[in-house]
Amino acid sequence: MKKKVKLFITMSIISILAVGCSSKGQNSNDKYFIEAKEDTINHIHGIGYLGDKQDFFLATHHGLFRFSEDKWYKTSRNNHDYMGFQTTDEQFFSSGHPELGSDLKNPLGIIKSNDQGKSMEKLAFYGKIDFHYLAAGYKSHTLYVFNEQENSLKIGLHFSIDEGQTWETASMKGISANSVGNIATHPTVSENVAISTNKGLFISTDFGNEFKLLTSSNPVTTVEYQEDSLIYFILENNETKLLTYNSKNETFDELSLPEGISRKNPILFIATNPENRKEITAVSLNNDIFQSDDNGASWKLLVEEGNVTNE
Repeated sequence: MKKKVKLFITMSIISILAVGCSSKGQNSNDKYFIEAKEDTINHIHGIGYLGDKQDFFLATHHGLFRFSEDKWYKTSRNNHDYMGFQTTDEQFFSSGHPELGSDLKNPLGIIKSNDQGKSMEKLAFYGKIDFHYLAAGYKSHTLYVFNEQENSLKIGLHFSIDEGQTWETASMKGISANSVGNIATHPTVSENVAISTNKGLFISTDFGNEFKLLTSSNPVTTVEYQEDSLIYFILENNETKLLTYNSKNETFDELSLPEGISRKNPILFIATNPENRKEITAVSLNNDIFQSDDNGASWKLLVEEGNVTNE
């Protein structure tokens, strides 16, 4: 199953370091994204739709992959180990480790890039903390992080409404789980945050200070926050379900599952296109990548077991 993180955290204030950076040996004339031919996608650490074009991105142990106009592309440089990768309307936020041979410090702390990773700004905890779990508001750019072990930041959940310049600690009252699938925050309402856990899906409307259990106390592997709803995957008794929760009328709807999804091959990442919420992309434990353009009524297989083939 997906690597889990224990629910711990608390925080401190750190000043921003806004510095563009690059790896050794970079040639500005080289193509940054090149076509991925017979490549393998694995060690996926985050997915999402980025910027105006709404291309789909995956962050991996060895850089970024992009799906655009029915073709896969990969980065030719700056192939960092991106952790906690989150896309927004203008940039992506991430943590992780620099690629081998890079001049960057390890770990990256929290960084952002406005140009799909060609350059980046160091926002906070540079050279100090690697965050495996990070959430970013699609338009608000509010950040949430888990800190797994005490360092310059205490163990626990923290949030920033100014892109990492200042931080506050969330109380996390009401959460009874001991492991996390992921964390998600509302596209525009900074106070709203959701956490998928081994004991269900928990939601908060006050920056993570008070949580309530939204689902049964069964494992939820992943959740995404939309404008008026949440979409999540749950392992419920002997069944697997992909569900949406409408926060306006407080109703639940079940979506169809891609073929091959099961308890042994659950959905670990899910993302919807902010400009067209009917478009959903899901990634499974076995690195199968599925996409739906009709709100989950039907699915097509983009990648099977991580094997990329561009036709």
